[in-house]
Amino acid sequence: MAKCKKAMAPYLKLLVPVWLSSRFDTYAPAASIASQSFRDTFAGNANRSREVCMHCQVEILEYATRNLTFHTAATLSIGKSLTPEESEQKYQRVIISSLKLLSFFMEQTAQTEELSQVKEGFGTLVAHQKFWSFAKHKVPPIKAAWFECIYHILQSVALLDVITPQKTQLTTLCFQFIDDADPVVAPHIWGCVLLLQNNYEDWFVPLNIRKTLLPKLSSLFHNGFNRNAQAICPNLLPFLSKVTPASLQDLDIYDFYQRFFDDMKVAVTKKFDPPLSKSDCIVIHNAYFECLRFLLQQINNNKEREQKEEEFSTSLLNTNVLEPIGWLLKSDSAHVKIFFQHSSALVAFWDRQINNRLDNGGLYAKLLNQFWTRIFELVTQDLSAEEVNEQLLGHVLLLVQDLHMANPSLESPSVKFVEEPGGKVEKSEPTTPVKKAQEAAAFIQKELKQLVIKLVRICLDKANISGSGTSISRYIEQIRTLTKMFNDAEFYKNLTDDMDLESALNKFVSLLGQLSYDACESLVDILFEILPLLETGQRFEYIENTLMKLPQHGVQNLLLHRLLSYPLCTEPVVRQMLSGPETCAMIARIAEEVVVDNDREKLNLLHKCFFQTDTGDILINANTVDKILLSMCGPLEQPVVDDAVEVCGSFIAQIMPVICSNNNSSLCVRQQIFLKLFKFSLEHRPEDYLSEDTLWEITTCWQDGLSSKDIEIDDKMLKCCAGIVEELANSAEPKPDALDGMAEAMAKFVICSTENIEDEKKRLERIDETIAALLDSPLKTSEKVKQFENHCVLLKALQGSVTAGVPFENACLSRHEILKLLQRSTLNFSTIYKLVYQFPPPQDTNDPEDELTEDYCDPNADVLKEWNEPLISELLQCIRVAGTAECWLEMSDLQSSTEELVLILSEKVQSFMGNSSDLVAIVKERLQQAAVQQSSVIDCRLLSYFRFCPQYAAFEESASILLHEDLSENLVTQGALKTYVIALQFLLPKLSQKAITLSSAVMRTEPPEIWVKAAVFHALLLNNFEGDVNEQTDRNIIVSAVQFMTSIGEKQAIQKDLLHYNVEIQRQPYESVINTVEFIKLLTEVLKRFPYELSIKNWDAIRIGLSSWVLSVSKSVAQYKDPKTSLFVAAVYQLFAALIEFIRSEKQKSSTELLKNMIDEWDSLFAKEVNVVLFKSFYLLTHETSVEPGYQACYEALLERITPAIELLDYSFVYSFCKSNSNITLDHLCNFLFKQLYSIQHSVRLSAVHSLRQLTPHFVADDIELNEKQSESLDASTTISKWHFLNRFEDYLTRYDALIRRYLEEFTFKLSELDDLEPIDKHNALSYLYLWDCIINACAKSPVALRAVYTNWLNDNKYEENFLHFLFRAMPVDILKNHGAKVHSNGVYKELTWSQQKDRQLPLERYVCHLYTEVLRKLPAVVRRWWNTTQSRQKNFIDNLTTNYVSSLICSEELKAIANRKEKHENMQVTVHSSTREVLAVYAIDEARMELVITLAPNYPLGAVKVECGKQIGGRASSRNVGMQLTIFLTHQNGTIYDGLTMWKNNLDKKFEGVEECYVCYTVIHQDTCQLPKLTCKTCKKKFHGPCLYKWFTTSSKSTCPICRNVF
Repeated sequence: MAKCKKAMAPYLKLLVPVWLSSRFDTYAPAASIASQSFRDTFAGNANRSREVCMHCQVEILEYATRNLTFHTAATLSIGKSLTPEESEQKYQRVIISSLKLLSFFMEQTAQTEELSQVKEGFGTLVAHQKFWSFAKHKVPPIKAAWFECIYHILQSVALLDVITPQKTQLTTLCFQFIDDADPVVAPHIWGCVLLLQNNYEDWFVPLNIRKTLLPKLSSLFHNGFNRNAQAICPNLLPFLSKVTPASLQDLDIYDFYQRFFDDMKVAVTKKFDPPLSKSDCIVIHNAYFECLRFLLQQINNNKEREQKEEEFSTSLLNTNVLEPIGWLLKSDSAHVKIFFQHSSALVAFWDRQINNRLDNGGLYAKLLNQFWTRIFELVTQDLSAEEVNEQLLGHVLLLVQDLHMANPSLESPSVKFVEEPGGKVEKSEPTTPVKKAQEAAAFIQKELKQLVIKLVRICLDKANISGSGTSISRYIEQIRTLTKMFNDAEFYKNLTDDMDLESALNKFVSLLGQLSYDACESLVDILFEILPLLETGQRFEYIENTLMKLPQHGVQNLLLHRLLSYPLCTEPVVRQMLSGPETCAMIARIAEEVVVDNDREKLNLLHKCFFQTDTGDILINANTVDKILLSMCGPLEQPVVDDAVEVCGSFIAQIMPVICSNNNSSLCVRQQIFLKLFKFSLEHRPEDYLSEDTLWEITTCWQDGLSSKDIEIDDKMLKCCAGIVEELANSAEPKPDALDGMAEAMAKFVICSTENIEDEKKRLERIDETIAALLDSPLKTSEKVKQFENHCVLLKALQGSVTAGVPFENACLSRHEILKLLQRSTLNFSTIYKLVYQFPPPQDTNDPEDELTEDYCDPNADVLKEWNEPLISELLQCIRVAGTAECWLEMSDLQSSTEELVLILSEKVQSFMGNSSDLVAIVKERLQQAAVQQSSVIDCRLLSYFRFCPQYAAFEESASILLHEDLSENLVTQGALKTYVIALQFLLPKLSQKAITLSSAVMRTEPPEIWVKAAVFHALLLNNFEGDVNEQTDRNIIVSAVQFMTSIGEKQAIQKDLLHYNVEIQRQPYESVINTVEFIKLLTEVLKRFPYELSIKNWDAIRIGLSSWVLSVSKSVAQYKDPKTSLFVAAVYQLFAALIEFIRSEKQKSSTELLKNMIDEWDSLFAKEVNVVLFKSFYLLTHETSVEPGYQACYEALLERITPAIELLDYSFVYSFCKSNSNITLDHLCNFLFKQLYSIQHSVRLSAVHSLRQLTPHFVADDIELNEKQSESLDASTTISKWHFLNRFEDYLTRYDALIRRYLEEFTFKLSELDDLEPIDKHNALSYLYLWDCIINACAKSPVALRAVYTNWLNDNKYEENFLHFLFRAMPVDILKNHGAKVHSNGVYKELTWSQQKDRQLPLERYVCHLYTEVLRKLPAVVRRWWNTTQSRQKNFIDNLTTNYVSSLICSEELKAIANRKEKHENMQVTVHSSTREVLAVYAIDEARMELVITLAPNYPLGAVKVECGKQIGGRASSRNVGMQLTIFLTHQNGTIYDGLTMWKNNLDKKFEGVEECYVCYTVIHQDTCQLPKLTCKTCKKKFHGPCLYKWFTTSSKSTCPICRNVF
């Protein structure tokens, strides 16, 4: 149609029937397309639709008739390949759409009488029997469509005659299906029923009402209208209106009515399962009461009614209204509220009819009288019981409320009957209710009021009897609800027998002591409804003498709430009452309670206390205000843990302006509150229980108090405020953002407290006084700042990057003191910055929108524009602290909060220096003057802040270069060479390469101090030789540096004490020591970078100097706290480290004759003494040294510089020295190193580990010698264990076992334990693990025989059990959780290099995994023995983890090591098959061969290796013996596979050489001691291993020979 449009007009009559019927197709997509097409074609116009129907009426009817009477499922499917089910579905769709097509046609043509063309066709259709068969079709949509079609026929005036011949059949069908339960069918059936009743007066003739209709109606009502009430119930009233005595045949109409209402009452009151929907309940009740009202109205309108009819009316009321009410009062039915509302509306309707004089014969009056009589009986009878059900009480109250609110217009009938001349004609109206103005029923002030009085008295009596608890509270709740209905004096008088209002008050007051708060509130509401009914004097007298004397706190709160509310608060008597001491005590108590319980009601009551009158006064006196304020301020002084601070702080902020006016509170309290608010603003930032808004309210509150002069700051108050600032600055460590908030508050305090001083001079003086008071602090004195500078200068100088060119003697300052100094400096600087910072002026624009308006606020209005000397000094001091703190940050490992604090202070200083104000110019000039005076190293450091000044900052990265050029020119010109050199050292990291050259101005000077020139050369080397490429001209720098060094050496030859050879450094002048230190540093730098440029003179200077300087170190090291001494010691150790590194590297390659001679001379003449002296000095420096906290950081920095040199010592000299020395013996040495493993300093601990590793070979060598001496003894195993090297570890292992035991107890290899593990103390754990690292290294460095002694000692003492258990406890939790599958990479178990172990950031878990791999690799038998003895769960856990993460690493390493082995064994060849984890060993001697295949287990080295024998020299017995021996070797020896093969090969060698086997173990070489059988029986001459024979004696408890049984 969309394409053809008007071209389809000739075919319209053919298309329309199909087109229209398609609109009603049950297949939704087809119907949607047809409908949309029809609307688009005919523009959705109803008239056009009617025209189309009229135009095609014949075709429509013929199409529908053919489908309904001719076609079947088979005929419609001709030529289609459809299944029977599909054919039937198609046929049903056609039938439904055809019937709906007829309905649509009749709906469109209902008002048209020009249907003569189709009238005959309709007659034919309705006369066809097949058409009637659809009425009983089993498919509901077909049935519904048929009744819909009949409905439209009955509505059509033109077609009514067509259906009349089938009237009897149609009537029977409709009433037959009147109880149909289908929600689609039922509405159409009932529509047909009503039209039949309306169209035919004799509709009832074909029916048997008694047998056909009544049972179906009864069943329908009893079944809840088949849950289709919304479709059926609106039809009941019109249906009932058509039932006449004639239509009932032999049935009495009143019997019919009675049965009708009885059945319908069941639908109204019955409990259905599942319950009816709310909408169904509403529509059922509407229908029930509409029918009831209609019937009673019909009786009332009958003026000639008989007595029987009136009796029926009263019976109907009693049976169908009052009885259900009586039942519902005690029921929990969902219909209670709806039924009560409709009952009340019915009664109100009767009352209105009586008042409108429409009560014929007094029927309504009689019914009303009957209703109220019965209601009184029901209510009083039910409530008179001793125990009253809560539900009953509620339902009674609900009924009374509905009666009180009864509206006679509460009706929405779907059908109304209007009087017309022709009689009663039903007229359908919409069901939407129409709102009318409520008309109060007359009975409310009569019967209902009496009922309410009766109920209230009953409830009061019940309340008095009930005592306290929830029972009385429910009665009070009902009483309050009832009293809301009536509040006149007569009502309240009738509540007591005395008929007196005061008696009523007393009766209610008597109940107050027994009630809950909510119930009390209800009673107080009642009291204050009665009180206005009394005379004024009597009313306030009763309040004061009776109510205010009540002791209950809750009642007091309620009374105060009423008194403080309008209009009572305006009464003078009430004002006087509120000023009384009792009332003051009540209000103070409430304030205390608010702080505890944060009750909003009580808080509102306190707010009411501060209601201001026209005169500015408040309702309470000053004494009460003080008590409230002091109570509400309590939470402000406590930690913020709940909402109390929010509540109290906001409250005080809101009432502060009120209490400050008209002296509403005492001055002392106002000042206290101000100080607490001020402290709170300083102390707190927004957090969980403190919003930003509340904090702003509190801060603004005290600021406004200052600005408005409500609070005046005198000297005493200023001192208090300064004390608060000092207290907070000295308290727990504040966060950096908190410091900024404090600074903001302090700046605001300065401005607000002085802004009202009109004399500008006095205002500035007061500002200066205020700033001085707030910023002065013992935490930041000049002495502490100087000490901080010294501390950081020493740290920086020890690092070697800066020269400590200014003398100082003490550098002690604890980290705690530094932190407090930083906090206070940051606070002071931030405060000043906020007071003096000037915002840049706004840029001028031509945009009119940017013009300044009247409310424009100048941001620089409050900025200080005049600065006194103390303020400038404070600024300079804070800048000094900032510069020093930056050095401290560079040198120290700080906590994140401390680091953030340093960065914030630094950023603020940088921002300040970037400002272009005159104050910055003054500060800059002062900094330059201080630096030129050369009185402090930090003064030189502060010159680098000039980079942030506008003149340099614009050049960004080049700012440092430009600044250096200016400083070089200015300072060298002024002769401030020290200042320049130190400033250069600070700027050096930021300068580009080759920024300093030999042509620089400073190189043309000849300073008298050696250190200045040495430091310049040092800086020159660093600045020119850090790059990747150097030029030929750079050699001149090296030459110049060497020449300078040579010149100093020549001076030393003349001036013997110039370079401090073999002297006590502390007694030397400071600057002369610094000269030597800088010279040594230059030597070290040149030695590292250009050793081949040194001449023999330079080498002699280094060797002789170092041998002499170590003597100075030995003499001076005890005075390490002296700054110059510590700098000298560090420089000497670093020179030694550089020299040793060079010598060791040279020994690895060919060298010049000069260097060879130098090295030989060093080794022969200097090495031993220098190594021993340096070790002794280190021993004295670190052994049982007590360092005060303030010097700890400097001491650690000194050790950091020394420990790299300690690692380069030749420990053969140290071992020999200690072995022969009585002061530092080997025992002293071991204990010293073991204690250092527990050092808090990481580098010292690692140095101790390295030292023990270096000493281990020497201890092992001694143990080998001792072991060989004891090997012939039978009890060698017991004797050697007391003297070997590992025995020195025993005490420390025992100590650490106690520390780690608590970690072992919480982990028993259960996955459920992993989430609750306590964090491991890293310091203790690492100390323990380092100890074991040394033990494992000792075992690995020892030969097989001695290794067996070591491991037996470990096993005997069971030390390995706790160690291995702890390793698993400390492994990463993720790996432990996934031990059963390789989810994570096994990289964490790979071996760590020494440089990786030295990394102080190395996680404990990583080191633990490394150590587990190490112990598996080097002591597999120890781990294997432990694993085999563990419980099954633990064993499986370890097995799975090792298999998945460690075994593959160790196997690949072992096999790779065997394959790469260069040394070859005579008689044995070894081949590796890595893919199958196999090692093939072939032992060949002469022409015979012996083959063994060793297969590593998947969990190697936990699992034993598998040994398979191939071709053998001997027979099967020999083969089995050889395989067993190798298996034993590989299982029980702590070494590699190759070690086992070597031992096995040696055993065979000895055997074939003729060496006799031991007759206990049947091997030649013992698997533990690697000794041959040496002990011979004197009788049988058989030889045995010593340990084997010892084991034989101990197990057999005899000392006889195992072979001959004679005494050995």
